[in-house]
Amino acid sequence: MTMNSIHSCARLPGHGRQTGFTLIELMVVVAIIAILAALGYPSYQEQVAKSRRADAQRALGEAEQYMRRYFSTRDTFVGAQIPAGTATSPRPGSGATMYNIELIENNVAVATATQASTYTLRATRTGGMAADRCGDLSVTNTGVKSLANNASGTTLADCFKAS
Repeated sequence: MTMNSIHSCARLPGHGRQTGFTLIELMVVVAIIAILAALGYPSYQEQVAKSRRADAQRALGEAEQYMRRYFSTRDTFVGAQIPAGTATSPRPGSGATMYNIELIENNVAVATATQASTYTLRATRTGGMAADRCGDLSVTNTGVKSLANNASGTTLADCFKAS
């Protein structure tokens, strides 16, 4: 037996050629993943913003209910204040504040209501929502909702769910 015949007999099947991914194949896969991520990330961001807007609308609804209860027991809004638990969205201790819920009179935030028969509540963007295209949501004692400081062409229906 020669030296060559020993080595050829000792080889195991499948070990003659190495298998795996080439650098080009790996780069193509990474490029595809990057393109998919670039397409999907804006949609993800909009879904997060929608969720935060919905929470702000919930907080406004709670503040509205408080104001109505206050009026029904006193026949006036004078002296009413936004309860501490509904003054921010999300609730205190639930993450970074994205909206501040404020009582508005004459287009200025006030701590205590001075008008007897009307009020306006406003969810003002802050933190991670400060640059949101939908702006600030306001609601009056008659239930009229409106947007302020929103991007051009953005409507109430685009940004907040109907209730």
